[in-house]
Amino acid sequence: MKKIFIGVCLLLVVTAFGQNKETACKLQGNLQNATGSELQIFKFDHSFEITLPVDENGNFSGSFQLSEPGLYFIKQGTASSNIFLKNSYDLTMNSDTKAFSKSMKFKGEGADFNQYLKDKSDLKGTLVGDAKTFFVVSIDSFLVRIDNYSAKMKQQLDATKLIKKDRELAQKLIEYDYLLIRNNYQKFYVYHTKTEPIIPEHYLDPIRNLDMNDALAYNNSMDYRYLIVDKWRIYEADAKKKTENYSIIDFTAAFADKIQYEPVRDQIVRMVFNQVDARNPNYELNYQKIKPLLRVEKSKEELDKRLATAKSNSKGMSLISFNYENHKGGTTSLASLKGKYVYIDIWATWCGPCVREFPELTKLIADYKGNPNIEFVCISIDSKEDHDKWRTFVTDKKVGGLQLIADKGLQADFMKFLNVSLIPRNVLIDPQGNIISSAGLRPSDKATREALGKYVGAPIIKSVAQ
Repeated sequence: MKKIFIGVCLLLVVTAFGQNKETACKLQGNLQNATGSELQIFKFDHSFEITLPVDENGNFSGSFQLSEPGLYFIKQGTASSNIFLKNSYDLTMNSDTKAFSKSMKFKGEGADFNQYLKDKSDLKGTLVGDAKTFFVVSIDSFLVRIDNYSAKMKQQLDATKLIKKDRELAQKLIEYDYLLIRNNYQKFYVYHTKTEPIIPEHYLDPIRNLDMNDALAYNNSMDYRYLIVDKWRIYEADAKKKTENYSIIDFTAAFADKIQYEPVRDQIVRMVFNQVDARNPNYELNYQKIKPLLRVEKSKEELDKRLATAKSNSKGMSLISFNYENHKGGTTSLASLKGKYVYIDIWATWCGPCVREFPELTKLIADYKGNPNIEFVCISIDSKEDHDKWRTFVTDKKVGGLQLIADKGLQADFMKFLNVSLIPRNVLIDPQGNIISSAGLRPSDKATREALGKYVGAPIIKSVAQ
């Protein structure tokens, strides 16, 4: 109820500022099979976020101001898609959440471009089809295939009556979509065949020569952002081979200095944010090197947060408590486990690497079953919409230990304290609630059993121990 109230208040505020058609975007419509009372609209970097209330009949409506026109995510429950929005739009969107993207229908100002984007997505699905069939061919056949793909995308765009600005953006989206598919050939081929394809010597030149200052693409294309990172990785790998006293921070600083568009520059610098981590003994020195490289205030705040997290997550620091729903009923708090070593596994049902660790985690928990000095706690970050899925999943897997679910997923205070962004994440604390290790120590790692042996003792069931 509190969340709905906040959403309504936010809507009232943005509506008050959006009465002038030239300075506001109006969006309304109906959602069949709505699974909640909210419709989320946000930029993929979360620089803009807003929530519109959805009534019991699936209707929604709101006016809001955008800092810039562009592609946004629109999400209702677990259903999500892209939508293009700009101030002055008066757009109606109707959809069925059971087939969100495919069932979208648009009317009003902004309908033409959004209909084009939907048709483009449908065409891509038809042309690519099964990824294995599309990518597992010789490089010559693949190049012919993606050239044909690009040509059909351009033909579709040529058949539209989009205004000039929308057409310019659409052309960029096609260009970077093509480059990303081209660049992904090797990884998809290896994934499906477990063998390396024969790649021409200059195959990666389009990525090496990628324009790193395309502001329009950066603000509207995730494909472009992926390509930016891929270019950095290519040059970083080259530098690592060629440089005797290689430093990833020094390399990234030199790479970033060639970029004029500050948001792109900062995205590249973010590639070394992981050097500010409690597991790195030089994290404070690395922070001092990285901070001057940043230009955007949001990036600086993010790095400052990582420093604070590194300090609070250092060995010997006290871990904050939690009180989460227990799969067996009631709730369980970290405070209630004081006096024991606690091994925490943070995961989600949708996380492939998490689930792949479960067989080893099951063995680990079974090995120490009956040891009064340690407790194993698995905390899911699944969303409210996946609560039933979590319950069924835990029942089926029979991993053991205490099975809990975080109340707000990654936005829970406990997750924010640990700065959890990637999972699985494993934490080990001592009987006083102090951190021994804030990351690493996966169930499949030999170091995990060595650490538990050091602090807790040998496994109870020694025959299973590895």
